[in-house]
Amino acid sequence: MLVDDEEIVRRSLARTLAEFEIVSVGSATEALSVFAEDDDFDAVLSDVMMPRMSGPELFAHCYHDYPQLAQRFVFMSGNPESARSELARVVEELRAPQPILLSKPSSREGLLLALFAAASRGEPLSGTFSIAEETPGELTSYRG
Repeated sequence: MLVDDEEIVRRSLARTLAEFEIVSVGSATEALSVFAEDDDFDAVLSDVMMPRMSGPELFAHCYHDYPQLAQRFVFMSGNPESARSELARVVEELRAPQPILLSKPSSREGLLLALFAAASRGEPLSGTFSIAEETPGELTSYRG
Protein backbone atom coordinates (compact mmCIF):
# COMPACT_ATOMS: atom_id res chain seq x y z
CA MET A 1 0.00 0.00 0.00
CA LEU A 2 1.30 3.44 -0.94
CA VAL A 3 -0.27 6.43 0.85
CA ASP A 4 0.68 9.97 -0.18
CA ASP A 5 -1.39 13.08 -0.79
CA GLU A 6 0.84 14.25 -3.66
CA GLU A 7 -0.05 12.50 -6.92
CA ILE A 8 3.35 13.13 -8.51
CA VAL A 9 5.06 11.45 -5.54
CA ARG A 10 2.69 8.46 -5.74
CA ARG A 11 3.36 8.06 -9.47
CA SER A 12 7.12 8.37 -9.00
CA LEU A 13 7.18 5.82 -6.18
CA ALA A 14 4.90 3.47 -8.12
CA ARG A 15 7.37 3.58 -11.03
CA THR A 16 10.26 2.97 -8.63
CA LEU A 17 8.42 -0.07 -7.28
CA ALA A 18 7.01 -1.18 -10.66
CA GLU A 19 7.92 -4.84 -10.17
CA PHE A 20 5.62 -5.01 -7.13
CA GLU A 21 1.86 -5.02 -6.91
CA ILE A 22 1.03 -1.54 -5.57
CA VAL A 23 -2.26 -0.15 -4.32
CA SER A 24 -1.90 3.63 -4.29
CA VAL A 25 -4.20 6.04 -2.44
CA GLY A 26 -4.13 9.80 -1.91
CA SER A 27 -5.11 9.97 1.74
CA ALA A 28 -5.08 8.11 5.02
CA THR A 29 -8.88 8.00 4.92
CA GLU A 30 -8.76 6.21 1.55
CA ALA A 31 -6.23 3.76 2.99
CA LEU A 32 -8.56 2.95 5.89
CA SER A 33 -11.38 2.32 3.41
CA VAL A 34 -9.19 -0.13 1.53
CA PHE A 35 -8.06 -1.82 4.77
CA ALA A 36 -11.71 -2.30 5.78
CA GLU A 37 -12.11 -4.47 2.67
CA ASP A 38 -8.63 -6.04 2.52
CA ASP A 39 -5.75 -5.62 4.96
CA ASP A 40 -3.48 -8.27 3.41
CA PHE A 41 -0.56 -6.01 2.52
CA ASP A 42 3.10 -6.92 2.90
CA ALA A 43 3.99 -3.32 3.77
CA VAL A 44 2.50 0.17 4.01
CA LEU A 45 4.58 3.06 2.67
CA SER A 46 3.07 6.29 3.97
CA ASP A 47 3.85 9.98 3.89
CA VAL A 48 3.93 11.51 7.37
CA MET A 49 2.37 14.93 6.82
CA MET A 50 -0.96 14.79 4.98
CA PRO A 51 -4.11 16.90 5.26
CA ARG A 52 -7.04 15.75 7.42
CA MET A 53 -5.25 12.64 8.77
CA SER A 54 -1.49 12.28 9.08
CA GLY A 55 0.50 9.12 8.46
CA PRO A 56 1.09 8.64 12.20
CA GLU A 57 -2.67 8.97 12.80
CA LEU A 58 -3.22 6.28 10.14
CA PHE A 59 -0.64 4.16 11.97
CA ALA A 60 -2.57 4.65 15.24
CA HIS A 61 -5.83 3.50 13.61
CA CYS A 62 -4.07 0.45 12.20
CA TYR A 63 -2.38 -0.27 15.53
CA HIS A 64 -5.84 -0.63 17.10
CA ASP A 65 -7.80 -2.13 14.19
CA TYR A 66 -5.15 -3.98 12.14
CA PRO A 67 -2.28 -4.75 14.54
CA GLN A 68 -0.43 -7.08 12.13
CA LEU A 69 -0.50 -4.40 9.45
CA ALA A 70 0.74 -1.74 11.88
CA GLN A 71 3.94 -3.76 12.29
CA ARG A 72 4.70 -3.29 8.57
CA PHE A 73 4.71 0.52 8.24
CA VAL A 74 7.43 2.53 6.53
CA PHE A 75 7.15 6.31 6.64
CA MET A 76 8.70 8.85 4.28
CA SER A 77 8.99 12.57 4.85
CA GLY A 78 10.55 15.56 3.15
CA ASN A 79 11.19 16.93 6.64
CA PRO A 80 12.41 13.93 8.65
CA GLU A 81 13.23 15.91 11.81
CA SER A 82 9.68 17.23 12.15
CA ALA A 83 8.29 13.83 11.11
CA ARG A 84 10.42 12.05 13.71
CA SER A 85 8.92 14.10 16.56
CA GLU A 86 5.34 13.61 15.29
CA LEU A 87 5.91 9.89 14.90
CA ALA A 88 7.60 9.61 18.31
CA ARG A 89 4.60 11.29 19.97
CA VAL A 90 2.15 8.80 18.47
CA VAL A 91 4.41 5.80 19.16
CA GLU A 92 4.80 6.87 22.79
CA GLU A 93 1.03 7.33 23.24
CA LEU A 94 0.40 3.86 21.81
CA ARG A 95 3.44 2.25 23.45
CA ALA A 96 4.08 0.81 19.99
CA PRO A 97 7.32 -0.26 18.33
CA GLN A 98 9.04 2.47 16.30
CA PRO A 99 8.22 2.21 12.57
CA ILE A 100 10.85 2.85 9.91
CA LEU A 101 11.25 6.48 8.80
CA LEU A 102 12.97 7.45 5.54
CA SER A 103 13.68 10.88 4.12
CA LYS A 104 12.15 11.97 0.82
CA PRO A 105 13.68 11.46 -1.62
CA SER A 106 15.34 8.20 -0.72
CA SER A 107 17.49 5.91 -2.82
CA ARG A 108 15.74 2.95 -4.45
CA GLU A 109 18.01 0.58 -2.53
CA GLY A 110 17.20 2.25 0.79
CA LEU A 111 13.51 2.17 0.01
CA LEU A 112 13.60 -1.52 -0.92
CA LEU A 113 15.57 -2.44 2.20
CA ALA A 114 13.09 -0.57 4.40
CA LEU A 115 10.10 -2.21 2.71
CA PHE A 116 11.62 -5.69 2.95
CA ALA A 117 12.47 -5.09 6.62
CA ALA A 118 8.90 -4.01 7.33
CA ALA A 119 7.43 -6.91 5.33
CA SER A 120 9.58 -9.42 7.20
CA ARG A 121 7.87 -8.48 10.48
CA GLY A 122 4.96 -10.72 9.55
CA GLU A 123 4.12 -13.72 7.44
CA PRO A 124 4.68 -13.12 3.70
CA LEU A 125 1.37 -12.34 2.04
CA SER A 126 2.09 -11.59 -1.60
CA GLY A 127 4.93 -14.01 -2.25
CA THR A 128 7.21 -11.28 -3.63
CA PHE A 129 9.85 -11.83 -0.98
CA SER A 130 11.16 -14.63 1.23
CA ILE A 131 13.09 -14.74 4.48
CA ALA A 132 15.71 -17.17 5.77
CA GLU A 133 14.42 -19.80 8.18
CA GLU A 134 17.60 -19.72 10.26
CA THR A 135 17.62 -15.97 10.85
CA PRO A 136 14.14 -14.44 10.70
CA GLY A 137 14.09 -11.04 9.09
CA GLU A 138 17.15 -11.60 6.87
CA LEU A 139 16.32 -11.02 3.24
CA THR A 140 17.58 -13.88 1.11
CA SER A 141 15.82 -13.39 -2.18
CA TYR A 142 13.46 -11.16 -4.02
CA ARG A 143 11.44 -11.85 -7.13
CA GLY A 144 10.77 -8.71 -9.08
